[in-house]
Amino acid sequence: MPLGEEFIFLAIPIGLLIGIICSIVGLGGGVLIIPTSIFLLGFEPKSAIVVSLFSMTALTISASISYMKKHMVNYRLAMLYNLWDIPGVILGGAITLFIANSVLAGICGSIIIVLAILLFRKDTSHFSKNQDSSNQNYDQNKGQSKSKLDVSNPYIASFSSFSGGFITGLAGLGGGTADTTSMILLGMNPKRAAATSEFAMASTSFFGVLMHFLIGTYNGSLMWPIFLSLGTIIGAQIGTYLSTRMDNTIVRKLLACLAAYTGILLILLMFGIGWNV
Repeated sequence: MPLGEEFIFLAIPIGLLIGIICSIVGLGGGVLIIPTSIFLLGFEPKSAIVVSLFSMTALTISASISYMKKHMVNYRLAMLYNLWDIPGVILGGAITLFIANSVLAGICGSIIIVLAILLFRKDTSHFSKNQDSSNQNYDQNKGQSKSKLDVSNPYIASFSSFSGGFITGLAGLGGGTADTTSMILLGMNPKRAAATSEFAMASTSFFGVLMHFLIGTYNGSLMWPIFLSLGTIIGAQIGTYLSTRMDNTIVRKLLACLAAYTGILLILLMFGIGWNV
């Protein structure tokens, strides 16, 4: 049972911190919001997922608006990731009917840890500070992404997007981690990858929370998700400001650490440590 509303003041600083961290590296926040909602705020797992999606929608929209103003979003690549996310989510949810989702969570967690190791080792020092908002594949005059996707292999990007959606459908977390990590591993500027990933996740999170409210998954008070969202909105603005002033290597290593954390969390779920996914 969630904490009483007399503790609602905790929601804004929690959301603020999560919004700052996740907007810097291009995550939706589910990997931090769900455990926090369950273990700190006392929500049931199903309700925690809805609270997470609600807060993620606010976070990703807030971050996307800020990154769009800074001309850091590759819209073509974002649409490519959105295209394959949805089938992945559907398959991830459906396959749990046939295979133990705890086992699948462990497999996905292992893959994410491998990606985290590769990401931590990847050299992104060739991206100069001047390239952060004016990448070689970016049209500065029009403020629009050029036709190039900023990644070396669009087919691998599509598969990664599908995999990210699959993990989200399976466990309710980790999709943004896979998306942003794969963009960087395929050669994209870490900051542009974060911006593009936030834009791509905004619509997915919105439709996810809309679906859950329509089918009645969440019946609790709206005060907690609303106040958490207020925190993530403010945090996302701070995080996007900080991101443009951080070195690419720091952004990459921070994302690698969060990806490793996500992988470990999924593996723990395989052994029944955490919550039922």
